[in-house]
Amino acid sequence: MSLSKVKNFFSWWGEGLYLGLPGSFRKLFRSEQSRLMLQPIGDDRLAVYWRQDGKQKSCGEFDLRQGAFDFQRVAKKCARSKKYLLELVLDKQQALHLQRNFPEAAQDNIKQVVSYQLDRLTPFSADIAYFDASIASRDKVRKEVLADIYVAPKMLVDKISSQFSDFGIPAFDSVSTANGAASLTHGRDTGLSPTKSESWSRVPLYFFLFALVLSLAVPVLYKQRRVDQIDTALSDLKRDAAGQLEVRDKLLAAEDALSFLQERRRASPIALDVVEQLSSEIPAHTWLERLELEGKQVQIRGESKKALTLIDTLEESAHFRRVSFRSPVTRSKNSNKDKFHIQAQVEMNNE
Repeated sequence: MSLSKVKNFFSWWGEGLYLGLPGSFRKLFRSEQSRLMLQPIGDDRLAVYWRQDGKQKSCGEFDLRQGAFDFQRVAKKCARSKKYLLELVLDKQQALHLQRNFPEAAQDNIKQVVSYQLDRLTPFSADIAYFDASIASRDKVRKEVLADIYVAPKMLVDKISSQFSDFGIPAFDSVSTANGAASLTHGRDTGLSPTKSESWSRVPLYFFLFALVLSLAVPVLYKQRRVDQIDTALSDLKRDAAGQLEVRDKLLAAEDALSFLQERRRASPIALDVVEQLSSEIPAHTWLERLELEGKQVQIRGESKKALTLIDTLEESAHFRRVSFRSPVTRSKNSNKDKFHIQAQVEMNNE
């Protein structure tokens, strides 16, 4: 019993603190809960909408006369395993909309004020109707507020709920109109408790966790930064002490690289020499398109009027041996010349 009282006290206290916040800050503490919205269209059709994070999308319209409407399948397709509130949406023909002026002092609890005057403003009392009231505009000169009032008979809502239950649709969690903008409630229970369409946001919790992590991480990061600075200073000292060894290692590496280049030049032909020798060996009617040199193996591609004579021409040269066609000779349709691909081994003295 005592725990229940404590829980109720903190709920009342927290709600009072929440209402004391400016409107822009309230959005950080509460967020709109996802809703599956059902709107009857006439007597035999049903429109289904999904609303999440203030965004609404249509899930389609369904014919109820055929008896093939499967609510569970439609709900699963729209919600995708997410928790939601089931909401009945009434159109403008099913809900009465009117505007009335009230004193400026009534703006903070306008819905409660309307609940006591509903039977005077409309043909319905708060006990037999679903209604909602919100501030539409303010007149600072006359110190009055203009309120939007939406009213729907409870009998109509009960009738629609009974009809929908025949199609396997459970009881509605809320009733709304004006395309979901006005949430209708029944009776005079318009106290400070949060509406079902809202849930406590996790933004403050995330902010608290972020601040906690930051307060723990900043000292650690500062110490790590100091350690890094000390390590950097020690590294600089070691690098200065080993300067002569590094110079020696660089000289030795440069000497090894030079020896490697000289040995490589002796072992492998230079591409410029190969191109120069080919230019002097091949006939004038022959064009080279591509040259590939890998080690002492060279491959040339191009076009020639007499591609078959190129083998003999290169074989007679003292710089090439083992000359052969890499692929069969073909005829070019554009130049009417022979396209060839020849491979050979280069024999050149690079000293």
